[in-house]
Amino acid sequence: MNNKYPNISNTIKVGSHTYKNRIIAAPIYCGNFAEIPFLSTVLRNSVIDKARGGVAQVTVGETPVDYDHANREPFHAIDYTQHEGIVFDFLKEMTGIIHENAAVAMIEISHCGESKIAIPGLKNPIGPMGFTREDGAVVVAMDEAMMQEVCQNFVTCAQYMKAAGFDGVVIHAGHGWLLHQFLSARTNQRADGYGGSLDARAKFPIQVIKAVRDAMGPDFVIEIRVSGDEKMEGGMGVEETAAFCKMIEHLADMIHVSVGIYRDPILSGEFSSLFHPYAVNAEASRAIKEAVSIPVAVVGGIISPDIAEELIRGGSCDIAAIARPLTADPDFVNKALTGNEDDIAKCLRCFKCFPGPLEGVIDDLSKLFGCTVNPKAFYFDEAVLGSKPESSKKVLVVGGGVAGMEAAIVAADRGHSVTLYEKSDKLGGLLKFADNDSFKAELADYKNLLIRRVGKRDITVLTNTACTPEAIAASDADVLVLALGSQPVVPPISGIENAISACDVYNQMDKVGKKVVMIGGGLVGCEVGLHLAKVGHDVTVIEMLDKVASDAYPMYRVALINEMDKRLTHKAGLKCTKIEANGIYVSNKDGAEEFLAADTVVYALGMDANSEETAKLRDAADGKQIFEIGDCASVGKVYDAARQGFVTGMSIL
Repeated sequence: MNNKYPNISNTIKVGSHTYKNRIIAAPIYCGNFAEIPFLSTVLRNSVIDKARGGVAQVTVGETPVDYDHANREPFHAIDYTQHEGIVFDFLKEMTGIIHENAAVAMIEISHCGESKIAIPGLKNPIGPMGFTREDGAVVVAMDEAMMQEVCQNFVTCAQYMKAAGFDGVVIHAGHGWLLHQFLSARTNQRADGYGGSLDARAKFPIQVIKAVRDAMGPDFVIEIRVSGDEKMEGGMGVEETAAFCKMIEHLADMIHVSVGIYRDPILSGEFSSLFHPYAVNAEASRAIKEAVSIPVAVVGGIISPDIAEELIRGGSCDIAAIARPLTADPDFVNKALTGNEDDIAKCLRCFKCFPGPLEGVIDDLSKLFGCTVNPKAFYFDEAVLGSKPESSKKVLVVGGGVAGMEAAIVAADRGHSVTLYEKSDKLGGLLKFADNDSFKAELADYKNLLIRRVGKRDITVLTNTACTPEAIAASDADVLVLALGSQPVVPPISGIENAISACDVYNQMDKVGKKVVMIGGGLVGCEVGLHLAKVGHDVTVIEMLDKVASDAYPMYRVALINEMDKRLTHKAGLKCTKIEANGIYVSNKDGAEEFLAADTVVYALGMDANSEETAKLRDAADGKQIFEIGDCASVGKVYDAARQGFVTGMSIL
């Protein structure tokens, strides 16, 4: 064991179970995924990877306790009275795998209450209050008969999960779902015995928890997930949440602390972005831990074992719960506890893996998931994954950016002899900028991780060496991987010589004046503009389209725009027509023109593939197998480069 993390590696008693360490997999991917094509593969692989990765508990995500009122999406119904069938067998297989890896198997059961989307043909949503929602859905106020029915549904669901092999359930009492709706004075203004004081508002949630405990007995683990702070105007704060946790500690085995609500996941902090601090919920969990005597877990922004170790050491929690970081690196725990923590791929909190509330946005499920730093995540082509190289090939990789490094790493791991050419003095490609960016530390860490991985392998790295067609022609390589990247598009705007590219900003900061206008409000322009604003410049970003950052991942865009609103000016629907030394002329869709003064003009109008150089090398590679990947093939995001590098490395046979 790695002595660097004595608190993580400690065991802990949770109910009647002894956890082998202090890191658990937080709920993610619904139990309903079990019989939905592709989503069942996502769930299966997630469970297997986490169980094998060393966590003490694997938690399957939110699963509704009934399909009349609790189901927030049009998922297939599960009959919890029948302990058989496709879903039951699937879940039983998953709990078996979890137990084979000495982990505790849990599943989160929930009821969305008044937040259920309107699904034609299904019953109206129910909640503590009756009202008509903004979307026209009529929410029915629950009476005591409905409450008893919900209690029984939680019990029936828990019994089903126990029969399927789960050691316990996570009862969801946070994130704006039904139990939370009763707890919060923001959503519960009942005038009967279930509204008013916290004792009254907690009455129904306690009835649910007690019903499950009475039915399941003392050896069944009951974990209660709460929003430590609702983070909404008039919402439930940490003092009331801590008081509620004190009320239920005799019924529960563990409290799991999150924050926020699902319907506003970024601004309420339910999902932390890279603009949030690490361990964002530590303060809330500390307050709750001080109020109760049972173990407390906390989730949110725990992207490294060092953060988890400090949270436990400092008394903020007993257990660290992590979700997206286990997508970034399923071996997070094993690496931390065996001295290989420098090989952990840290979660960027970029939201490639989760676009936000899924209702109404699912078109092609296969395009929904991904991970920027883990190209194997959500990649399920068994023909590629199961392939074995026929022999060791000599592989020549040209380009030391993300795509080239990933291809070199995977090829080397599969027994090939790899030489990597990089014309600059160091590896990293376009990601070198992250070393100097004010909010891209994790991206710099990822770049450095790839460099470390290259260095740990028997890969010949030739820096300060441009690969020429002559070198290709003379090489005895069997395989040529071209990953030559891209360069900024120089727009044909009058006066462009008075502006600098966004890619050059980081190396020319001494030339950037106080007042900056950024031409181009795509993701790059917005992020570089935000960096400049963060380090003290007065920034205006203009975008020709109707909105800025339209190419960002949806959840990340919300976080980015929120941060931009605090620090800079951004304007959509404006086209730059002319650049001068002291500013730019722009026109709107009606042709009205205005002048925006600037000390420095920066442009971010896309990237061009280095196609000409790529073609020259390709033409010299007579008889060699050729792969063209990354930006030189098709300009994309970091995720695209990493995935293409991974698949290329796997495809060299």
